[in-house]
Amino acid sequence: MQRVLTSALRQNGARSSAAQSMQSRHIMSASRVNHKAGTWLPGKLGQETHLVHGGVNPEDSTGAILTPIYASSTFVQESVDTYLQKGFSYSRTNNPTVSVLEQKVADIEGGYGSVVTGTGMAATSIVMSTFLQKGDHVVITDCSYVGTNRIARVQFQKYGIDFSFVDFTNLDTIKAAMQPNTKMVFSETPANPVLSLVDVE
Repeated sequence: MQRVLTSALRQNGARSSAAQSMQSRHIMSASRVNHKAGTWLPGKLGQETHLVHGGVNPEDSTGAILTPIYASSTFVQESVDTYLQKGFSYSRTNNPTVSVLEQKVADIEGGYGSVVTGTGMAATSIVMSTFLQKGDHVVITDCSYVGTNRIARVQFQKYGIDFSFVDFTNLDTIKAAMQPNTKMVFSETPANPVLSLVDVE
């Protein structure tokens, strides 16, 4: 009998403790303030702080400061009428984690927006196929990743796009290669494979 009574008291104590814990969590949740990036500290953020917190907002449901990694490939759609209402459908086109990274890059670089890709060659292909057309000219570094060199010579030259491969460590050489139909100046720094540096400013 004493054992049963002791067990019951322990169970009641556990329930009471659990109830208090849940009540405490509810109060903390209700009083939580979700701050936006840039409002945590007064004034303009220093470069180091900006690199860490730029473009990042606490996660709404938990208040987590660091952005969760969303590994989902697809996202639930309530109906055809509300398709993409939450902003995401398939991670190949858009993903919450990647979106935050894109916002962060744009914020740090002072740009309007950015696009994050899975590989460097995906980025190169997107840039060239988006902005170039037949009759355009590109001034491109003569020291670049082999994939960059190959896609320019093999993939895009056959579409009537001309490329001038020049030494990008010499600004005068770059200026001399410019033509009236030059549409793009394409550089890599540090350049692969010899790590030559280009003064982008």
